[in-house]
Amino acid sequence: AKDLAAKIVRASPRGDGFSLVVMAAPPRVVVDAAALAPGEFLGELEAVRPTDGTADLAATLDRVDTVLRDTRRERPGLERQEVYFLTDLCRVGWTSRSFPSADAQTLRQAKELSRRARLVVIDLGQEDADNLAVTRLADAGSHVTLAMPAELDVTLHNFGRSGRKDQTVELLVDGRRVARRAVDLPPGQSRSVQFTHRFDAPGEHALEARLADDRLPVDNRRWLVLPVRRALRVLCVDGRPGGEPRGATSYLTVALSPRASEDAPASVRPRVVPESALVEANLSQYDCVFLCDVAQATPGEARVLGEYVRNGGGLVVFLGDQVMPARYNRELVEREPLLPGRLEGVIDHTQQGLDPLGYAHPIVEPFRGREKAGLVTTPVDKYFKVALPRETKARVALATRSGDPLIVEQPVGRGRVVLVATSADTSWTSMPLWPSYVPVVQEILAWAVAGRIASHNTAVGQPLAGVLPPSAPADGATVLLPDGREQTLASSGRQGRTWRFDATEQSGIYTVRFGAADQHESRFAANLDTIESDLDKLTEARLRENVWPGVDFDYQTTWNDASRTPRDSIGHRGRLARGLLHAALALLVVEMFLARRFGHYAPADEWK
Repeated sequence: AKDLAAKIVRASPRGDGFSLVVMAAPPRVVVDAAALAPGEFLGELEAVRPTDGTADLAATLDRVDTVLRDTRRERPGLERQEVYFLTDLCRVGWTSRSFPSADAQTLRQAKELSRRARLVVIDLGQEDADNLAVTRLADAGSHVTLAMPAELDVTLHNFGRSGRKDQTVELLVDGRRVARRAVDLPPGQSRSVQFTHRFDAPGEHALEARLADDRLPVDNRRWLVLPVRRALRVLCVDGRPGGEPRGATSYLTVALSPRASEDAPASVRPRVVPESALVEANLSQYDCVFLCDVAQATPGEARVLGEYVRNGGGLVVFLGDQVMPARYNRELVEREPLLPGRLEGVIDHTQQGLDPLGYAHPIVEPFRGREKAGLVTTPVDKYFKVALPRETKARVALATRSGDPLIVEQPVGRGRVVLVATSADTSWTSMPLWPSYVPVVQEILAWAVAGRIASHNTAVGQPLAGVLPPSAPADGATVLLPDGREQTLASSGRQGRTWRFDATEQSGIYTVRFGAADQHESRFAANLDTIESDLDKLTEARLRENVWPGVDFDYQTTWNDASRTPRDSIGHRGRLARGLLHAALALLVVEMFLARRFGHYAPADEWK
């Protein structure tokens, strides 16, 4: 596609102008103002590289329209405009997911463009382009410690029309192959492969699932960064007055770390502190924070908790007698929106049994078919009524028989918050005495800390963000990209202690280094959306009938001067003024669109 775009530019007469737009999500304008010097434009064209992101046709057409309008205003001597689409015509990039119905927005945009410019679609796609892809690599659990092996699930998909036998998938850990499996892949179907790996050292480990390269190698690899701990560190903040023999955290700490024997290493290490110590604690050292019957959160504490959760931390809030609902609503709902709903008052009426809501939420799903565990028969004497907003991302995991939320969670930034509307001890419920208490607490912890893994794994095109380590310098941080290049990382936020990196256009592992390379380092994985791994392409008939019905455009499979409108039949003095070249890199999953607007200036005495 780049070679063909360069050929079109070189064949154009002097005075033509050119622009360049890359179709992506979001689209990128490489050359905005119409370049009148072909050499400069060709330099920009040659530097264009494919991203691993998806395509947004509607947004790209909108940017093309803006380029056309700006050209008319800024260079009125460019009398005609043309839009060239150099594309593989991959179906998923050119249609909505509800194909074959035409997308109303893109159809309207294309019709408007065709009234103001000549549209030319040059089809560079290939028929029967079979493709295999790794569509998923995930840890079956929510956290990994040295005492717990990682249970990994790899999903492979055959997007082709013919079966593949004995396809080998490899698992690599920190660049070293540790396992391999062979699997048969029927046409159009997925297969899952399981791996188990035990880590011998803590840290952020980079995992990779890899198939042998095919004609589209970009989706044959998938990455996962797993933070591995010696043990999960959990901070339990006790809101009960000091000296009580059975405080709010007494049952909770046992449930968090129920050691089977003295010789078995603990996978969770809880630490109990009074609520007065919360603001002084370095929360970045902990994987999860439990607030147990804490009376209130000060503005400073709410701000610290908010920053901690948004950067991937887990927060679990158990309520109780000490809780001041007005303070919670003001500081943790209105000023720092952490809790999933407002606390409206205490319901002092025993609920004989609970509603698991079909065991739909992962926190209670393990109890499906295990009624003897006692979850659904647990009596709850008192709880706070939680009012959820109409539009919310919160989900209720467990409810009372009367329908009130009892356990409800919501994502906040890269972290997760779980609100338990009753107490962690026996003051409001008998749950701590029930056999379901330990597994419920364990599942709540697992759900809350899963944000830690999610914060290290994202999609191509999504930003990376975090908090600088306490001893790391506020400047001088760098990012090592998947292709080996380095970029400087700018800090931001309060006292420059937070950072953000947006240029995640490649799939693979990103390593953020703070200070010396061996001092502070953090890894992140960016994976592509494999929706475009389906290489089924549009034919001319499908393009005209299903995507752009009624749109006036030329369809070609190649380009040469003879295919164009004769120059002496259009324009002043036999010279054709042209507008915009819009091309897509063919042979790539991502619809990489190159755009150019170009036109020929008439003599000054004709258009002044």
